[in-house]
Amino acid sequence: MNASLRRTAIAALAAGVVLAHAAPVAAQASAAAASPAGGHVAVGGATGLAQAGLGLFAVIALILLLAWLARRAGLVRHGQGGAMKVVGSTMLGPRQRLVMVEVGDTCLVLGVSAGEIRTLHTLPAQAAHKPDQTGAAASPGSAGSFGQKLLRAMQDNLKS
Repeated sequence: MNASLRRTAIAALAAGVVLAHAAPVAAQASAAAASPAGGHVAVGGATGLAQAGLGLFAVIALILLLAWLARRAGLVRHGQGGAMKVVGSTMLGPRQRLVMVEVGDTCLVLGVSAGEIRTLHTLPAQAAHKPDQTGAAASPGSAGSFGQKLLRAMQDNLKS
């Protein structure tokens, strides 16, 4: 299937190139046949415009044909359908990132670096979206974004 698609795409490209080169030659040949002298014919404004229009049409038709072939072959990716969703992301450093991904009924907290991805925590999706009602108002450090809370927790961890 893949080799057949390549052959079709190459044939379509070759046909487009042939059409683009054949249009000016055909226009000059018809103009030469129509002229009484049969010799050198100056290309008029209408003929030049027709050549440019035909060339533009051939290029656009080739682009549309290749896009259709790519879609038929499955080279174009469509939406994921909601199986995975990135809930949030925070940069920790120049090449480190903390990402929360929802996969079905589970939320994964992932540590992403240049060389690896690690699962840091797994929790149910419902618990990830509910705020902590028991200790949220009681703790003094609850104000701030997730990145600030993580930074404070990491600093406290280093001190102890």
